[in-house]
Amino acid sequence: MTSPELQRVGHRSTALAGALDEVGAQVERVARRVAAAWPDEHGREWTERALLVRRALAREADVAAELGRAIARLADGIAADGPTSLPFSGAGPRLGGTAARRAADERGVRIPRLGDDGGGA
Repeated sequence: MTSPELQRVGHRSTALAGALDEVGAQVERVARRVAAAWPDEHGREWTERALLVRRALAREADVAAELGRAIARLADGIAADGPTSLPFSGAGPRLGGTAARRAADERGVRIPRLGDDGGGA
């Protein structure tokens, strides 16, 4: 991705965080109205459920905002230093090669039998 593309993704992530915050505020208002209109045990249960949704939305908004900030920092790094400044460029797991040796010439499964001199008990 180029720096402008990353910036657009970062802006979308930040916009998502704002939308999640807005929905969370609406859910909180609904929870307050339910609590006021339904002051018994069932109302408290529904209020608690709505507030759980509110907290989950707040957590997701925080994650989206942090992702937007991280992408913005990455885009700024690419714009300043070029694509070689990516933290993952050239790094990663080393995969095994295709040159293999067989450890033994025997192929297939070998089932031990009683009385075999396999060195076991």
